[in-house]
Amino acid sequence: MNSVFNTILALIIGLMAPVLIWVGVANALMEARKRAKLSKTSCAIDSDCPPGFVCYDGRCMPQH
Repeated sequence: MNSVFNTILALIIGLMAPVLIWVGVANALMEARKRAKLSKTSCAIDSDCPPGFVCYDGRCMPQH
């Protein structure tokens, strides 16, 4: 009985791993796109930018 459970568990994990990888890739791409869009925002001072961004050369850039 334990062998059947382990087999089913391994099958579920094996099938879910690629799905979780693609979800992670999609999330990373959406975050990169959002940051690129925000970096095009013009500003005069740091408070013109959203949280986590600073005004550099008239544009909001991610704070490092």
